[in-house]
Amino acid sequence: MKLPNVFAVTVLVGLVALLNAESVQAQKDPGPRSGPPSVGSYYPTLQSYEQDFFSKARSVFQGVETVTGGPNVGLGPAFNGNSCVQCHAEPAVGGSSPGMLSKINPVPNPQVTVATLDGAQKSLPPFITPDGPVREVRFIHYGNGAPDGGVHDLFTIAGRVDAPGCVLSQPAFGQEMQRNNVIFRIPTPVFGLGLVENTPDSVLRANLESTTSQRTSIGIQGTFNTSGNDGTITRFGWKAQNKSLLMFSGEAYNVEMGISNELFPNDRARGLTSRAAAPSAADQPWSLACG
Repeated sequence: MKLPNVFAVTVLVGLVALLNAESVQAQKDPGPRSGPPSVGSYYPTLQSYEQDFFSKARSVFQGVETVTGGPNVGLGPAFNGNSCVQCHAEPAVGGSSPGMLSKINPVPNPQVTVATLDGAQKSLPPFITPDGPVREVRFIHYGNGAPDGGVHDLFTIAGRVDAPGCVLSQPAFGQEMQRNNVIFRIPTPVFGLGLVENTPDSVLRANLESTTSQRTSIGIQGTFNTSGNDGTITRFGWKAQNKSLLMFSGEAYNVEMGISNELFPNDRARGLTSRAAAPSAADQPWSLACG
């Protein structure tokens, strides 16, 4: 088990200042910014030892995971990618999905190559294309209609030369698409999240209170998600469900690459086939040899 300190890559850029209602309404989208990216490095005021920590963590962030052998082991049994940077690459390391539309570094969707890497013979889901974005998939319901909402990884390690004996099948994505049971997510950037984590709850609540009238005038409303344990504000993840970047990175290692760690010690593939609600046809039995 391992939990690399990949969250250090998030200490990159400052937070965007709040705009008043008039300036928000006056803005015009200038389109993609040209020239080299101005993100992807450490925050300029970091001490030398912090800069060194950032650089080492970024190296881990770019490491390619394998099932066995090599410096980064633990991939699978089910996964969406084999590296953090596979999903977080544009416009720089720590960003969003790479792709052919990038004006800085146009590359094919790396999930296409991962499907058959190291001898694997996995089917490519119809929504993963060379010129399309990196995606993760959630199913809306189980086969019996009960709510699902969980991430169903695209690939398994079955058939790979470093995973002999694994027979774990891929989810039946085509079948689930016919049922209109598939929703997608693309990776979000992690730039500046170190600053988000270090912003006190009191500052966030004060900002929310001070902008009430401006937000109301343009129809923006909402509340903070909070921890059920201590009532503090949670900030990370698609639904701001995670309390800290440590929890956020541990979840990503487990969900996106199938790597167990100190915070998430269980194999997800086993959990996806043993939920209380009856599984859909896309949830397949798997062999212990995959673990």
